[in-house]
Amino acid sequence: MHQDRFYIPYTPTTREIWLNGKEAHHILHVKRAKLGNKITLFDGKGFEYLTHVTEISNDSLKVFIEQSKAIDREPGIDITLAFSIPKGKLVTFLIQRCAELGIKTLIPLHCTRSVVDIRNKSAEKIERWNKIAIEASKQCKRNFITAIEKVTPLDDLIKTVCSYDLSLIACTEPHTKTLKSVLCERPSVKKIICLIGPEGGFTRDEIEMAEKAGCIPISLGRSTLRIETAALAISSILLYAYSD
Repeated sequence: MHQDRFYIPYTPTTREIWLNGKEAHHILHVKRAKLGNKITLFDGKGFEYLTHVTEISNDSLKVFIEQSKAIDREPGIDITLAFSIPKGKLVTFLIQRCAELGIKTLIPLHCTRSVVDIRNKSAEKIERWNKIAIEASKQCKRNFITAIEKVTPLDDLIKTVCSYDLSLIACTEPHTKTLKSVLCERPSVKKIICLIGPEGGFTRDEIEMAEKAGCIPISLGRSTLRIETAALAISSILLYAYSD
């Protein structure tokens, strides 16, 4: 059982804690935990706990924390991706992969050409997406969880880009720089935001608004990429360039 990791949404204050709900059900009925089995817990805030089962009661179990320690497996660079929501299950794929890569924050964007509009059921979707991010962290052994913010109109997000060391907007305008050239010009940054538009791209007005706020228009080449492809490509390049 020691290789299995389970999430607790709080930092324990005692050596013995009760687990219940979905995680307890998984431990007891999927992993078939018995008294004495070792289980690793993490709290999403950087701490990991080596425990063993001391008591089982119906669908709950008590564990004793043998050891707690802060383990930082984060990439050393704070990346926020603001993206127009792709269709169907592609958003699940995007969240899973970005969480595995160590992206700190995801912000669903609403733009002029956005195809998917979930503003009327944003809370329900965000709750589901947070669960996907948690499962990805469990699988890849991250002790932090990618934060997923509420759906944000582009013009509201633009007001925040000045708080980042580097602000990028992915587009196919003729005057865009390659991401490679921008990274060569900015060899040392710690906090980055990148805006990724909908299938039809950002409008000219949206790009101009972002540029006036300090965003640098960038491209990854001559191809027009899908939202999830651009998100993973940009994330991977930034992690390669800036991670310790």
